[in-house]
Formats: sequence, structure tokens, C-alpha cells
Amino acid sequence: FQGFTPSSFYGRRNESREKRMQVIEQIPENSSDSETSDEDDEVFVNLQGEFEHQSAANENTFRMPDQLSSPCSYFTRFFDEEFFQHIAEQTNLYSCQLRGTSINTNPNEVRSFIGMKLVMSIVKIPSVDDYWSEGTRYQKIANVMSVKRFQSLSRMIHFQDNAISDPDQDRLFKVRPVLEHMRKKILKIESENQFSIDEMMVPYKDIKAGSLRQYLPSKPHHWGFKIFVRAGVSGMVYDFLVYTGKSTFGAEQGPAKELGLGASVVVELCKTINNPMECVVYFDNFFTTLPLIVHLNESLGLRSLGTIRKNRLKGCHLEDDHNLKRQGRGSFDYRVDNEAKVAIVKWFDNKAVTLASSCAAVSPVKEVRRFSKEQKKHVGVTCPNIVTQFNVHMGGVDLADMMVALYRTPAKSHRWYMSLFWQMADIALNNAWLLYRRDAKSLGEVKHKKLKTFRLEVADGLIHAGKKKARPVDDIRYHKVDHFPVFSDRGRCKLCSNGKSTIACQKCGVLLCITSDIRMADDIQ
Repeated sequence: FQGFTPSSFYGRRNESREKRMQVIEQIPENSSDSETSDEDDEVFVNLQGEFEHQSAANENTFRMPDQLSSPCSYFTRFFDEEFFQHIAEQTNLYSCQLRGTSINTNPNEVRSFIGMKLVMSIVKIPSVDDYWSEGTRYQKIANVMSVKRFQSLSRMIHFQDNAISDPDQDRLFKVRPVLEHMRKKILKIESENQFSIDEMMVPYKDIKAGSLRQYLPSKPHHWGFKIFVRAGVSGMVYDFLVYTGKSTFGAEQGPAKELGLGASVVVELCKTINNPMECVVYFDNFFTTLPLIVHLNESLGLRSLGTIRKNRLKGCHLEDDHNLKRQGRGSFDYRVDNEAKVAIVKWFDNKAVTLASSCAAVSPVKEVRRFSKEQKKHVGVTCPNIVTQFNVHMGGVDLADMMVALYRTPAKSHRWYMSLFWQMADIALNNAWLLYRRDAKSLGEVKHKKLKTFRLEVADGLIHAGKKKARPVDDIRYHKVDHFPVFSDRGRCKLCSNGKSTIACQKCGVLLCITSDIRMADDIQ
């Protein structure tokens, strides 16, 4: 980003200022925008011709799997064995540092603990103790571990060695391993070609997090941690960035000084797109600037579209809001600059909205249905293509946020960073469910599991991982991997009425007599 500043937006072009001024003189005097900033040094070339750079993102193509995996297998793509081992080690270390003795937990117990929390996100009871109380006892939780053990794990679960961490260098050091692990896993997902970038709030009302806690009045949860997210239209999260103030982009501050915070976030999140020339990214007016749109196109080959504030138009003169209002709903005005590959459109619906893009403009103009108070019925309203594209593709982050809010894992704790950990767990689980749906669709499956059912099956698989039961849980039974025969203690065969065997399934622990007409995985199921 060296040498790139907002004031040099059009500095790379070889067009003279006099030529631009001659074009502007041809614009009618009544087409000025009273809210356009006069402080911009550069001037937008105002033309109403055809936009020559209209294009769409490539169609999404994904690899077809051989078969559907179990819900728990999808979840462990994000929370794998190595991650559970790390949590167990750090939890034991933290308990030694805090009270001098180890809590002696292990990866299987950490899995069970997380599985219990996932069940609690669906089966809600006012107090955690009530899951074990006589009158309100819930077997699926109470039978896993005692309430005292659960409370001990809740108090001691940890992710980073406090002795080697420096809070002055990294404000998120207590949860940094979780964030890095999660980001590394989601970057491996086969992504869509249309993304939206927006803010996501992690609810947190306490003051122990200091200035990390932000206030966003436009969000359902006004107080919490702010995460900038890049998500697909489906709601799949593909990258994220936790806002920490001045240290958000590290010591070098990234492109923040040249572009400003909003545009810098977009650039940072778009760096990790694998095939930028095939993609389009959408964002709202907090992020959008004309230098950003040009920079994404020139440096990454990435097309973009977003709403834009009137004081960021850099001399682009559009019809006044009052004039558009007099013309009626559906009226619009636009300007294009084919050399800079930017189109700006102002459209009036209930109020005026301005959008800028490097891939869409006015045509094709479509008709949308709106309710008219005067006529007491729905009427047709003309709508430019740029508005249609924005409305269709912008809601990915809001959809991801909504899915987290449906069954949010309870994160009540005196330690502020636990809210971020459980947010990552919910994002991982929702991503796992979306991957499952994608695979089911590619395999032609008509019916698929709902999110609630999927969460419960993941929780069941985590709770019973590593435990032998007379009848394995469905998540283990139908996972057609690693069902190998191994030698075990002599016992009664699962299928034969009188036979005994020393051969058992390595994964399920079920005894079977191995004969020529028996298939291990099928017969266990």
C-alpha cells in the first residue's frame, strides 16, 4: 500500500484536469448534490453513458463428496483432536498456576464438556444447577458428569499460558490460540464466489474487557465484542477479524492510515480470497469509499459493490434528493467513469440511497413490488440492477449472525474471553451444518437435518466420544470410517444368539463373529 492515499485516487491516470473540467461543464446546473464534500482534491468524471464493465461473479462450483459424513465429523473439521488436546493441556496448566494442583482433565472430557454446553444452548433451564436438581434433572447432561466437576471445568478451562503472554503486545492473548486455530480451519473451506463484509457483535455487558467492549446501537445486542466478518450468501463464515482498537492490524497498522478503518478491514479480509478475479464482494456505507473500489480492482482484480455516503463521492454530482422525491418512487440518477471502472447510482425508494460499484450499474432495470399508502395496494417500482445485486448478496453476515443467535451457547462467566470462545464454537458448528447441507444437495439428498437436530447429534457425538456403549450413538454407527475388526476380551456376539467372539469393532466396541457373509460396518448398524 505504499504510495496509495485517498488524495492520489486519480493520480495514476494520465488524463488532464482541464479535460475533466470540460466534461463537468456539460452537466446541468440543477444536478448537483448539496451534501457532496468540497474538500476532495480530485474530481469524478461525470458521464451518463453506458457502463462498460458490467460483470457477474462466476458460478459456484464445489467438489462432490463420495458420501455424507456424520455431523460430528463435519464439526471436527474445525475443532479437531489437536485442538481438544491443546485445551486439555492448558486447562491443567492453568489449574496448577491458580490453585497449585492439576484438575487432571483430558481431551475426551473436554469434548464432553463442550457437548454438554451445546445441549444447554437448546434445552434452556434458568440455572445450571437445575440440570442436576431432583425436580428438573435432565438426564443427557446430568449423567455425563457431576455438577461439581462441570463447575470446576467451567472455572478452569483455558487456552493460553499466562506466564509467556504479554497483554501489552496482544490484547486478545488469552484467546489468541482459539482465534488463530479457527481462522486457519475456515480458510481451508471451499468458498463461494460472492461475499459480504459486515460487523458481528458478540454479546458482553461486563466492564472487565475494558475498551474491547464496543457499543453498536444498530445491532440487536448493543454491547459486546465487535468482529468484522467475510461471509458467503449462504451464511458460511470464511474469514473474520476481531476489532481491538488501534492494534487491530498489528504493529504496522496495515493500510489503516492510508484508507481509514472501514476500507482497511475490507482489504485485510479480501487478501485471503483464493480466486479474487472470479469473485464479487459487497459491503455497506461504513466501509465503502471510491479509493477502496478502485484499489480492490487494480491490486486484486476483485470486483466490489456497496452503499456509499454522500461525503465520499469525490466530486460526483448526482440529482438532489428533493428532485428525485418529486419524480416519485423508483426514480434514479447515475454517473459512470469507464476509465476508473466505477459506476455510481442514486435511487429513491422511501428515501434516497447511493451505491457505487466496479461491476454493476443501471441496466438491466427491473421492477420490484412496494406497498403504496396512497393507493392502498402493492405497486411496481423501477429498480436499477446495482440495487438488485446489493439486496440479493449483502445479507450473508446477518444470516450467519442469526444462526448463531438461534441457539447461542451460554457463555456466562467472570472471564471476558469465554464469550469469544463460545462464539467461535457456534460459528464452527454453523459452518459444519452448512457444509453438510452443501454436500447433501450435491448428492441429491431431498431431506436434510435441521440445525437443531444437527447440533444435538454433534453434542451427542462429543459427549460419547471414546466411551464404549452397548449400542453406539448414531453419529458413530453411521460414520463409515475406521470400522475395523480388532482382538478384544471374549464376549457374546451381537448378532448370534449363542455364539461368542474375541473380535470387536475398533470404533464401536461391539463384539461380532467374523464370517464370510458379514460386513463389519453394515452389521454393527
